[in-house]
Amino acid sequence: MFAGLRLTVCWYNGIVRDLRWSFLVAVALAAGVPGLGAALHGRWPVMLLFLAAGALWLGAHRRRWLAGWSWALSLGGLVVAIRLGVEMGWLLPGMAGALAAWDLDAFTARLASFSHIENEQRLVRAHLRRLGAVSGIGLLLGGVGLFIRMQLSFGLALIVASLAALGTAGVLHQLGREQEDEGGHVTPPA
Repeated sequence: MFAGLRLTVCWYNGIVRDLRWSFLVAVALAAGVPGLGAALHGRWPVMLLFLAAGALWLGAHRRRWLAGWSWALSLGGLVVAIRLGVEMGWLLPGMAGALAAWDLDAFTARLASFSHIENEQRLVRAHLRRLGAVSGIGLLLGGVGLFIRMQLSFGLALIVASLAALGTAGVLHQLGREQEDEGGHVTPPA
């Protein structure tokens, strides 16, 4: 179900072009997928909560303090949806979308704080690749956790979680090395 989902990578002629489009897709996943799941379970107020969070997030993209409220509203909607029995298969992509939107929002704000960015497109592409990898791994592991049930001792669960964290760190390290090879440099404001 989640294997073909590439959360934050938006292609235009084979090249990632627009950070704002990626943010829009992430917010749409954060609000739309759990909202649809809530609506299909007859939980219309929860659906409206997700839609309000998404609309607030899109409207507050340039206002940092409002973006935090949007994030909190999204998480609150997920908690309410869990309590009301909306299936986790609907909520997992919403959580991944909310995390990606939060990351992209912070990344955009950080880029805006620099006076000069060399190879900005490469820097954005590298960030989107890392975010896509982490989001994909999170969705994959979360999806596996939804469908496979087994009893593990605490020690074995700790080992499995450590291996998953090391694997993710290895993927991020490799992507970071690719970014260094491509170049990309920021100059802080004077």
